Amino acid sequence: MRTDSHNNPTAFTTDVAAEAGLKLGIEYTVGDPFSVGSMTLTLHTARLIGDPIELTIRVIDRIGFYTKLGVQRWSYIGIPRTLWLSQTPAIKSCIIGGMYLREGGKEMLGKFSEIFHVL
Repeated sequence: MRTDSHNNPTAFTTDVAAEAGLKLGIEYTVGDPFSVGSMTLTLHTARLIGDPIELTIRVIDRIGFYTKLGVQRWSYIGIPRTLWLSQTPAIKSCIIGGMYLREGGKEMLGKFSEIFHVL
């Protein structure tokens, strides 16, 4: 899975990482290429360096679940920015854990076990 092989629980792209202000070569590297449906554009998964949950929270805190045009970044979840920002880090981690499961991840489940157990 792109989530596991890239230490990236929501499998966001390098474009998303850059938009959120993550530093290339320090907080992420360019991961494997992929195409979406019939798109001719090739995207790359961001390979995260460091704590994947903390980095993913930072990304979503900075750019949210919707693009500037109002399109959901993830087809299966869209949380209004003010609602997301009002959540505790534990709740945000649980949401990211749910996204990770939805993305098909398995190898990082241990990172989420304490979070799921608390709630």
